[in-house]
Amino acid sequence: MGYNWSKQKEQIEEVIQATHNPLKEWCQDPKGYFLIRVNKEKKRIEVGFVTNNHIITKEIVGKTATAIYNTIIRKKLITCFEHAAYLGKELYKAELALKHNLKYKQEFPLNF
Repeated sequence: MGYNWSKQKEQIEEVIQATHNPLKEWCQDPKGYFLIRVNKEKKRIEVGFVTNNHIITKEIVGKTATAIYNTIIRKKLITCFEHAAYLGKELYKAELALKHNLKYKQEFPLNF
């Protein structure tokens, strides 16, 4: 059961317009970064954890974005909110690509 906006009793105090400036708001995570790919043969998403020295030190594999990002959080491999949001978006794209047999390329839109 979702929240029903029409039954809200409180007034919304502020409407905030969403914006994003990738050059000003980019945050290098001190822990490292992630490389994401879809392995269609094994029917899974594969994520490499890469140190800021550009060395892949861990591989996280799974079938869903939720399982992978929760594992990454639990293992404390990420520290920046911006990085976590980006990772969730990219993992969900990879999950959709896997489910619908689409080509996945990190940081590029999916073509349906």
